[in-house]
Amino acid sequence: MNERMSDLNHIFGPEGFIAQGLGGYEFRPQQLEMANAVADAFQADEHLIVEAGTGVGKTFAYLIPAIDLALSTGETVVISTNTISLQEQLIRKDIPFLQEVLPYSFSAVLAKGRSNYLSRRRLNSLQTYERGLFDTQEEVAELAEIVEWVATTGDGSRADLEKQPTPDLWDRVVSDRDNCLRSKCPTFSTCFYFKARRQMQEANLLVVNHHLLFSDLAIRQSADVQSAVLPDYQYLILDEAHHLEAIAGKHATVELTNFRVKRFLDSLDNPSGKSGLSVRYAASHLKEPVEDARNQANTLFRAITEWLESQGSQRWGGGITQRIDHENFVENVLDAPLATLRTELRQLRETAQTDDDEEEIASHLRRCNQLREDLDLMINHSDPDSVYWIETVNRGRFPRMTLNATPVNVSEAVNEYLFGIMNSVILTSATLATNQNFNFFKRRVGLSECRELIAGSPFDYKNQVEIHIPLRMPDPRRSVEFTQSVITQVKHYLKMTHGKAFVLFTSYRMMDEVYGVLSDYLDELGIVSFKQGGGLSRSQMLDAFKRDRDSVLFGTSSFWEGVDVQGESLSNVIITKLPFEVPTHPVMEAKIKRVEEEGGNSFMEFSLPEAILRLKQGFGRLIRTKTDKGMVVILDPRLTTKFYGKQFLNSLPPCTIVR
Repeated sequence: MNERMSDLNHIFGPEGFIAQGLGGYEFRPQQLEMANAVADAFQADEHLIVEAGTGVGKTFAYLIPAIDLALSTGETVVISTNTISLQEQLIRKDIPFLQEVLPYSFSAVLAKGRSNYLSRRRLNSLQTYERGLFDTQEEVAELAEIVEWVATTGDGSRADLEKQPTPDLWDRVVSDRDNCLRSKCPTFSTCFYFKARRQMQEANLLVVNHHLLFSDLAIRQSADVQSAVLPDYQYLILDEAHHLEAIAGKHATVELTNFRVKRFLDSLDNPSGKSGLSVRYAASHLKEPVEDARNQANTLFRAITEWLESQGSQRWGGGITQRIDHENFVENVLDAPLATLRTELRQLRETAQTDDDEEEIASHLRRCNQLREDLDLMINHSDPDSVYWIETVNRGRFPRMTLNATPVNVSEAVNEYLFGIMNSVILTSATLATNQNFNFFKRRVGLSECRELIAGSPFDYKNQVEIHIPLRMPDPRRSVEFTQSVITQVKHYLKMTHGKAFVLFTSYRMMDEVYGVLSDYLDELGIVSFKQGGGLSRSQMLDAFKRDRDSVLFGTSSFWEGVDVQGESLSNVIITKLPFEVPTHPVMEAKIKRVEEEGGNSFMEFSLPEAILRLKQGFGRLIRTKTDKGMVVILDPRLTTKFYGKQFLNSLPPCTIVR
């Protein structure tokens, strides 16, 4: 390590820099252990997995070694998070604190994706060519507000706008790598996006989110490396790393929507006849092939709708999610019209008078080619390692239909394009280990050789938490009897603590049923209750729950993690059912099928570890500080009646068990 940080005790110890600047600071050996492990992994250019429980202070434990590495070697260290809240904690709280208390200076920048920045050139183009073509006065007024804002904004990012623009208008002025002249652009010297890139180049630390990280990795895999958002880096910290597989899968998914097709065709020739390339470049020859493509697109999506109906697809939540089997799907009637449009756009590009015009037309040509490739993939299932599925959402007058192609296994790709090219990747979270090891996590993300550390937590769980396991609960497969028993037990435990509880479910159906029976009873006790989906947003529910110390919150998946309620307001977490995910989603079905095809046991190798991690996340809602106390009630009898139940308990901190 840099000699300035060679002894981390001088930073983390009882008399260290952090203690001197932070009132009430308590030395945590787990934090120092993690910091040393991160520093050693950086120095050895090796990967490291760290499970650090709540209270360890893991952000400081990885920030200090990251700062040291950046200052001593000149390397940029990228820190990636899954949630905005953690990103804001790093940028607004943790990093500024360290900049104040450490005796040397370093810089940190919050990196945003390109789609957050406005393009001056595209705004000027919109004003010049299409301002008079807007359909409503509201659109004209919105454009005027953006023009006024551009003259005063500091960074030109959408977050700096007081009033958020409509998606359609922002799409027409956003900085877009497929429509960028780079140094040839007349506004290059004042470009908001490239100004942000220069700031990133000079920073010691870059804070990003997982979505931006994987978008950047995808660009680096392509031939267009110069369009990468982030500067070159070899050292990466992935916080909230338990989301890694899901984020990688999402970014590897190819999506094609009916809206995407419509927006592309409208950009060539709007149905109103007032805008599009056909108007801007007096290219009336585009109108007929666009109209043909529009008709064939309608035919294609109508055929897909009929195919869905022929499958007897079950509807829920206003839509359908259905796996596509290759046999007897639909004919790709849209390919020929798109091929014609490709030829027309190539010819139009040859007539371009300026670099700006050429790039504008070329960007549409690239979109056309990509649309053809994606459509061919969806219809012909040309990638045998992907699962193909449709998702429809009925919203208002225009249902949205999305065709998806998702890799069944992302582990090889993650290993090749992340772990294989980085000197050192630090992966950390409070929930990575199952049954006291990282085997499941490593297998899912393709990581074989790495250092490992389970840092634990400084909390005294034995004295702070009781795990209550009621006896004689019916098997969850007997759904009617099980739900009735859950109602009885939830009623008992909510009365015991007079609210102050989360009641966590694995399905909306059971949550609605239990809440419907208990809401009047809770009113009689003077306990305010909140139910997910009951009219309040997630953040509004949490705020109201924290304000009323005796309230109860009934929630499903989004309340099992990422929720921080400290103190007496949350003294009771009731987990109604072990969180096994029902394999009804096509991607989940495909993953389970792949494990079985490879000779594995899908329950032991996939379903069980997934459920253990989810239970750990739900359990983690209770204890957030050293003074918190309470109970976690687990109503699922499989915890004690099934052979795998011990693995759930073995994955939790040692607590007092009350049966």
